[in-house]
Amino acid sequence: MKYTLGKWQIDSNTRNATRGDQVERLSPRAVNLALELAQAGGAAVSRAELLDRVWPDVFVSDESLSQVVTELRRKLGRSMIETIPRMGYRLSVPAMQVVDSTPISSSETEGIDLDAYALCLEARAEMVRCGRGSLERADELTEEAVSLAPYCGRIHSERAFALVRRHAYWSEGQHLLDQAIEHARQALTLSPDSALAHSAMGYAATLAGQWRVAERAHCAALERSPHDPIILHNAAWYLMSRGRIGAATAYFEQVGDLEPQNIKGYLMAAHLTALSDTARSRRNSERALQRTQTRLAVDPGDPRALSAPAVLMVLFGETLAGSAAMEQVDVQESSQAIYHAAAWARLGELERARYLLEDLFDHGWRDTYWLDAEPGFTALRADRRFQRMRQSLAAA
Repeated sequence: MKYTLGKWQIDSNTRNATRGDQVERLSPRAVNLALELAQAGGAAVSRAELLDRVWPDVFVSDESLSQVVTELRRKLGRSMIETIPRMGYRLSVPAMQVVDSTPISSSETEGIDLDAYALCLEARAEMVRCGRGSLERADELTEEAVSLAPYCGRIHSERAFALVRRHAYWSEGQHLLDQAIEHARQALTLSPDSALAHSAMGYAATLAGQWRVAERAHCAALERSPHDPIILHNAAWYLMSRGRIGAATAYFEQVGDLEPQNIKGYLMAAHLTALSDTARSRRNSERALQRTQTRLAVDPGDPRALSAPAVLMVLFGETLAGSAAMEQVDVQESSQAIYHAAAWARLGELERARYLLEDLFDHGWRDTYWLDAEPGFTALRADRRFQRMRQSLAAA
């Protein structure tokens, strides 16, 4: 994303601020702070709001915010940001998003490229299976799809979904969220009435901690398409991230109801209610188990279908059978390891749980919201090593 602050142009992807021949490199927090102030349109934003948006789910002092404000003033000009006493800050210069000036004809924005969409369907299948290399493959497929159909809003939406998934669960150290947000913006520019484009923006904004943007986007998506499983899944993830577990469970159950072969919807619903509503958790576990059998009949090597039964046995209370089954399933190098980590923690095998989590974190896991919502990690939350991992993850 590119936008102007007065005479400066800021590129959120490169983190460069340019004014004529002058170039200043900004820190990631400075870029985020500048964007938050720009989106406020000259209105004052409180320090509390800025701390919440720029450092989502991370406890930092006011001094951290002051340091980033100082950085922006030093690099872009002291008069750029005005301090509002006992309130916060506001921009003292006009701000606007820079839109690509290349004209797009109506014919270019209509319809869909068949080959590009075929690549997106392959990417979706990879994310559903969720095995080794699946998220990297989905990333590559959607990147190729965009190159084939650069003016198709739906393709940009699919690209945003793939980038958010990889950024959250298997980034390998790459920061992909800015790219995801930019593709979601492109999708909305090309297809402003598309439910999928709004959902893509909500999905990316959730991980960025832009809660108001995310909620508005998910509401807009659901108003346009209330029965699309992808849109419901993304809204459920937002609700889970905000700690609204009851609502998130209902959405995940609806995802399972709408997709005959979907495992994740019922599986997530079973996990989220494991402590609060055991009957509901068991009911969703049984539904998920039925789906695994259907999937394995079609694809005996389906990674998610192979992994889920072992975890479900633990949720059922069949601890011996569950632990034996987990021993037989290799989930390393896969984001499926999160379910096994939670199951091992439930069984009191905290060292095994930590080992899987550390491997996930080493590969770029960033979804702190899932860690906080998952009841299986209750036993780990008092563990100092887990706390350090959680804190370092949130600060990344």
